Amino acid sequence: MTLLDRAIAVFDPVRAVRRHQARQVLALSTGGYTGGKKSRRQTQNWNVDGGSANTDTVPDLPTLRARSRDLRRNVPIATGAIATRVTNVIGEGLQVYPKIDRKALGLSVQQAREWNRKAKTEFELAAWTADFTGVQSFDELQALVFGSTDESGDVFAIRRYRKDAGDTYGTKLQIVEADRVSNPNFGMDTDTLVAGVETSESGVVRAYHVSDRHPGDLFRKAMSWRRVPAFYNDGRPIVLHLFKRLRPDQARGVPYLAPVVEILKQFGEYTDAEVQAAVISAFFTVFVKGSPDGSTGPLPTSDTSPASGAEEVKLGAGAIVSLADGEDIAVANPNRPNPNFDAFAQALLRQIGVALEIPFELLIKHFTSSYSASRAALEMAWQTFRRERAWLVKSFCQPFYEWVIEEAILIGRLDAPGFFADPARRAAWLKTDWYGPTKVSLDPKKDAEADRQDLENRTKTRQQIIMERTGGDLESKYEQLGIEERLAEENGLSAPPTPSGAADDTGEDEEKEE
Repeated sequence: MTLLDRAIAVFDPVRAVRRHQARQVLALSTGGYTGGKKSRRQTQNWNVDGGSANTDTVPDLPTLRARSRDLRRNVPIATGAIATRVTNVIGEGLQVYPKIDRKALGLSVQQAREWNRKAKTEFELAAWTADFTGVQSFDELQALVFGSTDESGDVFAIRRYRKDAGDTYGTKLQIVEADRVSNPNFGMDTDTLVAGVETSESGVVRAYHVSDRHPGDLFRKAMSWRRVPAFYNDGRPIVLHLFKRLRPDQARGVPYLAPVVEILKQFGEYTDAEVQAAVISAFFTVFVKGSPDGSTGPLPTSDTSPASGAEEVKLGAGAIVSLADGEDIAVANPNRPNPNFDAFAQALLRQIGVALEIPFELLIKHFTSSYSASRAALEMAWQTFRRERAWLVKSFCQPFYEWVIEEAILIGRLDAPGFFADPARRAAWLKTDWYGPTKVSLDPKKDAEADRQDLENRTKTRQQIIMERTGGDLESKYEQLGIEERLAEENGLSAPPTPSGAADDTGEDEEKEE
């Protein structure tokens, strides 16, 4: 309370209370954040609308998609950013390692290991023929859908069935680009249909409306739409909609490059201008002035006529241009290369890297900082890549694996009692781990020592270390090691020394029967 309020309170407490209440109401109406005030000079022209998730995103999506694709095609930083994510998240393809819940299923360790091996073999058979168009394998589809999600904001994978000659499995994936999912005849959005996504009154996704061709086809014909249910009656998915939901009720995804579309475009134009200026600065052109008697020098000249000022004089590497009598030249020196280019470009790239969650060093593939700084950058990037990998596994890889195992059981290639009768047993049969590219190591010796200590302390298994450091799986490596050691013995070679202090640990997964 102010001094005046205190004085009023002494003589008229009721009035003082009213003044205090009025002041509180006024404060609430204006808000306590300076960023929310409209009277401040810094923000008085900052007028934004508080639209819903779909209102704020859907109208801009066609333009954002087109610009993101153009940036990926033509701006090296955008190309490299998406390629870096694909390489580190997907690599050669995420690999599945079935890991059924043997205790819930009442199986022995040996039975579980045998079933896991069979399931992996069957899935690999289906993975080779996963593409409905017959062009790509499942590993390649992973890179396609991940890159398409970054580029377009979302992508769709529809479950299809077609067993071609030589196929073991008929389960396939039809990948549908974002543009093909839209309202029939490009109609207006409604409460239950937004950008091709049909929902119930309560917001539950029911179906997707897919056009028979891309709206940007060069030879565009009359388009038709097909309604594809999102789920079977029992809740199993038919359509996989891959996108990152940033706000509640958001129906479609936003391109990965959307926050930096403008700055990437300007950065591309800026670098192009600097390169062009450097090229012009590098040209060496000789101008020959004519003599009064009209004779020319001994050097051959360009085709440019000295008498005609309409023709353009072109600079070139070692070009020779004639000038008419009385003409002279004024050299405009572009002062290139620009000494400030590198510092300015790095400042922009750091800002872009923050928005894209790619450290500056990794964005430009240039590690000049200290070991600790470079390691920290890689660790931060790895956290992002690991999160993105988990998203892709949940949204794309695991559903396809479940479809394949379901077909394998139906056609009798795998035996899984209770798979269709009990949801709990079904989940136990479908447990997996997925692994992809390993983390970049700046000092493999230090990392190996840390792994050795983890083994001794029993805080890690060999299976975990193999997955994180070298890739592959423990059983395959041990099998190969056995072959190599037997081959060495047959040829009279001594076996490699056994590391001291290594704990006798066979991984996860090799539980001992009780």
